[in-house]
Parts: sequence; structure tokens; C-alpha cells
Amino acid sequence: MNSKIIFFDAGPIITLVMARLIWILPELQKKFGGKFYITPAVKYELVDRPLTVRRFEFEALQVMKLIKEGVLEVYEKVPQAEVSSLINLANNSFKIDNKPMDIIQEGEMESVATALWIGADAVVIDERTLRLFIEDNKGMRKLLERRFRKTVVPQPEKMNEFSDKLKKANIIRSIELIGVAYKQGLLDSYVPELKKGKDILVNSVLWAAKYNGCAVTEHEIEELQQTILK
Repeated sequence: MNSKIIFFDAGPIITLVMARLIWILPELQKKFGGKFYITPAVKYELVDRPLTVRRFEFEALQVMKLIKEGVLEVYEKVPQAEVSSLINLANNSFKIDNKPMDIIQEGEMESVATALWIGADAVVIDERTLRLFIEDNKGMRKLLERRFRKTVVPQPEKMNEFSDKLKKANIIRSIELIGVAYKQGLLDSYVPELKKGKDILVNSVLWAAKYNGCAVTEHEIEELQQTILK
């Protein structure tokens, strides 16, 4: 496919909704001049399931509005055999209590596999596990042991096969999208008339992303803030 394409996992969209920044997506999509896609499993996570829970209904309606307006499009031609194969590979790459660990969900795997399948420009994923698995699978054991507080036994052959299959994926986070929105001037109206007003704004929106679900460290926020404000 020749058009510009970005796939979204559910997490980054939830982050933007909860941080009251979902309005930047239509503006970024216009400036990008391409397609913003979600897969059916991601739509289920963002719309179908939350519509059944009062607490999350309005968040679902905000996403439905973006779909209705064409900002987000549901990409139906998911390579399901490849998705199933990758999920099986990932979820057999580590053992805990001598049992395989389920560490990858269908939505994020659909997003990455489909993006690679059609040659998309990027995939937006906030969850740390899949990003680390692709970018530095040796760090996975430590992450999982810290999360589950048990000894985790890696299966190196399966780990490396999974990472190799996905190594060409270009993964970005909601926090990078927010940085782009700032550089594009979309957040200018929020700059306070205070000393170092731009610093205050950038720091506030980056931390809003972190507190609302984006897996990012304090050090990464500091680095990104310095880059954005150059």
C-alpha cells in the first residue's frame, strides 16, 4: 500500500481520552495526511466492551465519534493466522511455576502484525511489555519478575524468534504524539502567561500521559521535554 498509515493499539487512545487530549487526533490526522487505523480487537476494547460498563461509556462514545468522523478507521483485513501464530509464540516464551505465561493480548498483536503485513509507517503502543519484547527481549525477564514477584524462566529460542519477526515494527507512544502536537502548535493556546510557561505546559501534558496509562519513565519524560523545547 502506498498511502501513509498508522495503526493504534487501544492503550494510547485511552491515554489521550483520559488525559483530555483526544482532540489532538483529528488535527494530527489532517497534518499526517494519511490513515489512522484500529483493528477489530482494538475496537472491541475501545467501544464494544466499555459500552457495557457505565463508568466507561462516555469514553467509548468519544472513540465512536472519531470512527464516525473517519479520523479512526477499522481495518478488517487482519492476517489472523499470523496474529494467532505470534500470540502463541509470545505466550510460550516465558514460564512461571513451570507454566507458559500469557503476556500478549490480541489487540496489540493485531495492531503490530497488521501494520507489518501492509507496510504501515508506525504502530502506536503505550504498554511496555510488547515494546520491550521487540526492542530488548533480554530485559523481559526482569520486567516480568518485578511484575509477578516470582521466578520467570525464559525460553530463548522462542523469544528470539518472536523478536526477529517483529523487529521491523516502528513503535511510538502517545507521549510522542503529544510531542508532535506541541511542535505543530496545537497546544499553543494552553501556554500560561507565566515564567517558563512553555516548560510548564510541556511538563504537564507529558505527565498527564504517564498518569493516564502511557508506560514512560521520569527520565524519558525529561529527555523528551528537552527535545520538544529545543
